[in-house]
Amino acid sequence: MKINTISAVLVCILITLQSLNGWSQGRKPVDFDRPMFLTSETSTQLIYLKWFSKGTNPAPDFMALRYEGKNPVEAGGVKMIYQSIDSTFYAFFDTTILKTSGEKELQYFMVQLDTNRLAGYSSPVSVIPSVPSRFWFTSTNAEKDSKILGINLDWVLSNTQTVQRIEIERSELPDKGFSLISTLPADKTRFSDLEIKPDKVYYYRLLAIPADQSQTVASNVIFSAAYNPQPPAPPWLVKSKRLRGGVSLQYMVSDAEAAGIRIYRNDGITTELHVVSDLIKPNDSLLITWADTTGLLSGGITYIFAAKTESSSFVESAFSDLTYLRPIINYLPEVPANFTVYEEDRKVVMNWENLEQRNYLIAGYLIQRQSEGSGFKSILPENTILSINSYTDSAVEPGKLYMYRLFSVDIDGNISAEATIATLRTEMSLPIPPFALQAVSTEAGIQLEWGQVSYDGLSAINIYRYERGKTPVKLTSLTGDSFEFTDNESQTGVLYFYYLTTTHENGLESGASEEVSCVK
Repeated sequence: MKINTISAVLVCILITLQSLNGWSQGRKPVDFDRPMFLTSETSTQLIYLKWFSKGTNPAPDFMALRYEGKNPVEAGGVKMIYQSIDSTFYAFFDTTILKTSGEKELQYFMVQLDTNRLAGYSSPVSVIPSVPSRFWFTSTNAEKDSKILGINLDWVLSNTQTVQRIEIERSELPDKGFSLISTLPADKTRFSDLEIKPDKVYYYRLLAIPADQSQTVASNVIFSAAYNPQPPAPPWLVKSKRLRGGVSLQYMVSDAEAAGIRIYRNDGITTELHVVSDLIKPNDSLLITWADTTGLLSGGITYIFAAKTESSSFVESAFSDLTYLRPIINYLPEVPANFTVYEEDRKVVMNWENLEQRNYLIAGYLIQRQSEGSGFKSILPENTILSINSYTDSAVEPGKLYMYRLFSVDIDGNISAEATIATLRTEMSLPIPPFALQAVSTEAGIQLEWGQVSYDGLSAINIYRYERGKTPVKLTSLTGDSFEFTDNESQTGVLYFYYLTTTHENGLESGASEEVSCVK
């Protein structure tokens, strides 16, 4: 707000008051914001008065009145109305009273008018001296500093020879609560108020203190707000957390002027960051917690997050440190397909489709086995998974029924809801009979020899003998590594027939070998 000189103000676009044949306080058309007296100034040519109202419903017009004797009459002069934020100011210049009045003090008040000139509220009556001041403020101004957080005041006095000092008062209200903030020599015309908060309106009043301790001359009330052009400190990340389908971030702001922070994120393809949150205000601990669970984030993409502090002057900080986060996958992996099992060399071989070729989120596979009389158990070491699409189970027994369950596991450890199942009964491990059996008659008896036989589980070699037309009789059982035997119980001149079998450790006996015959 700025008033250059009293005479210069008269050049502004003003409304010339028309004389009224009287006035009366009629019914209020609306309840306007109530007017209050603000300041006045008397010169050799005119009396300057100013009122104001605070609120969102100001009167669109007014008239100034003064008492002549006991009767109020409309004052002649010029007026203007202007607004700033939520305050409306009503200025009036009485240009005729000093030429006609011989009174030392004059009484003024103003009455609100609507557009039809119906009266609203009136201000309290103010007593104004008609004797011109020896000096007065001809110009006052308050403006924000463009480089730092501050409000610059400047003024001009009509005469500084009799002024001892200038006192500057400040308030957060336009009509009360003023307190002294600085005292300056009379020749100073500028002051910078740096002890303020950004984006807040401050009201100032200048007092010219005369050297002879006579009446102090006060300026009109001027006001301004300032902002801090310096960027605030960026926030710093306290902790981050991966959520199912999203992420959670917690930041702390360290700047006292922080109005809040905004979160930025890239699109998962480029590194360019875009704002993804409104302004988030900190709590009493200066902490801000924000979760991104919009459902738009993919658990297969690592995103870049950062934050900026925004001051109350709408100035943004630099980016915080970058944070790289991937949401937890929000759905279970698909079930493995084409699961086949077969037996080979007494082992169970398994193969299935490699899901990783078409789904990079698959980390591996989990296999469970169930045998007759037991439940499903993992056949892999604890906390491990297969990274390939095949497996050979060598811990199987012959002739048993096995059921296998195959699950897929993603990179977050999620296991498919269902499994592919395959069943196989292993073949019985049948013993093998000896081969190349020969019989030779010796003095000691009939000597048998055969090719050495070997297989897993071989426990014994069985020797059978019979005579034609009779039932075979087992002569003896030898160890599995035997390859000869002498039948010393054979009788001279008798034709004997011999064959051999083997016995598996599981009790199964092989079929008979080829037969040989011999006479002692």
